[in-house]
Amino acid sequence: MLKMSDKSKAFLEKYLPETLSATTCNGILDVLYDFIDEYGFEPPEYYDYNELGVEAQRVYDDIYCNND
Repeated sequence: MLKMSDKSKAFLEKYLPETLSATTCNGILDVLYDFIDEYGFEPPEYYDYNELGVEAQRVYDDIYCNND
C-alpha cells in the first residue's frame, strides 16, 4: 500500500479513481504528471498552475516524498 495523506487520497478518489488500484509509486506519479500537464495550467501562456494544478502538484509531492 502506498503512503499518502487523506487529502491526497480524497483528490485521487475525485479526479483519478483508477489510480487507487496502482501498486507502484511510479504508476500513480505518471498518471498525475499527465493530469497536471493536461488540466493544471492557466491559459493562454500555460506557464502558471491553476488551482487544480496546485492541488494536483501537492498530491504528487506528497506521494513522491512519502514513498521511497
